[in-house]
Amino acid sequence: MSENWYSERNRKTQVFRKDEEDVSSPFYVPLKCLEITENSKQHINVDVIVEERFDLFVNNVHVTTFFASPYELEELALGFLVCEGFIEPDTKVDSIRIEDISIFCEIDINSPELEELTHLERCGTTSYRKDVVKHINSNTKFTSDAIIRAVGQLKEVGRIWHRTGGAHTSIICNNQGKLLFFCEDVGRACSVDKVVGKALLKGTDLSECALVTTGRLASTMVSKAVNAGIPLIASKGATVLEAVELAEKAGIALVAFVRGRNLYVYAGEERVHD
Repeated sequence: MSENWYSERNRKTQVFRKDEEDVSSPFYVPLKCLEITENSKQHINVDVIVEERFDLFVNNVHVTTFFASPYELEELALGFLVCEGFIEPDTKVDSIRIEDISIFCEIDINSPELEELTHLERCGTTSYRKDVVKHINSNTKFTSDAIIRAVGQLKEVGRIWHRTGGAHTSIICNNQGKLLFFCEDVGRACSVDKVVGKALLKGTDLSECALVTTGRLASTMVSKAVNAGIPLIASKGATVLEAVELAEKAGIALVAFVRGRNLYVYAGEERVHD
């Protein structure tokens, strides 16, 4: 983020403010803060992103607690269950309902099966997965132009990021780089879960799509793509060794440092062509 982030953001969001002056948002609240710069000190109005706690229950078993933006919670629940390996993308979901801060899911899985999943602590959040790395069965390939085009849309659709500077954006696109779905959230992982859930609710075949997201491509992000059956994941950010190793085992393409006309393909070179 540049040193002049607020002034740059403020110019970009004037059109948003003009169009949305009377529209409330679950994502952010307006606050006044003291801005201190090299040459001045003044009180300014800013938008601050909201983070709330939600508990997820599967067949009345508490699975995890999210700290997420209070929006698109059905998508968040479904995406999480798929991305963390609880269920397959085509598993029948009987119902998802929201009650206050609780999300209740009824799915075609026996409660004892929940106990067979490995419990992991990752970066201060709780997640679950099976101890088996899936291999992606997809013949879908992507041009470098399509990947660059998709990553370039992150800032275009990241309206909450422009207003607050505190949101992550994730996109599902086709192999031509065309945006199909996007979601924003205060948490990077939750933005991925939400966009996967949104795509699945619309019946999208994720084996023909790519996942593009903001931030570093850690192994937790790559494992979400693997469990969802997505053959390529990309970001403007960096990656880590464990993520590359996982991508190689699973047979997906991992593309990082997508900036301008340049990109690095760390795994799955056969899926990327000119």
